[in-house]
Amino acid sequence: MDYALQTDRLCKTYRRYHALNGLTMNVPRGSIYGFVGRNGAGKTTLIRLICGLQKPTSGTFTLSGVHSTQKDILNIRRRMGRPRSTLA
Repeated sequence: MDYALQTDRLCKTYRRYHALNGLTMNVPRGSIYGFVGRNGAGKTTLIRLICGLQKPTSGTFTLSGVHSTQKDILNIRRRMGRPRSTLA
């Protein structure tokens, strides 16, 4: 299966506070997902990590098959939020 987003034990810690603690998830390409949770559940933190605004404390993620540490991740991030027809 082809995934738009994959996370593997993704963590983000601010001093003693764990905003994300071992998140593993797979979002299939073409699907629509919503993040729902209480305040402090890590929703915004996850989006900030994916967008490159913050770095994870540990764990990894891939966007469209490109690992977060690869240089090509910048090109993938530029395409986020655009309709698929404009990605060619």
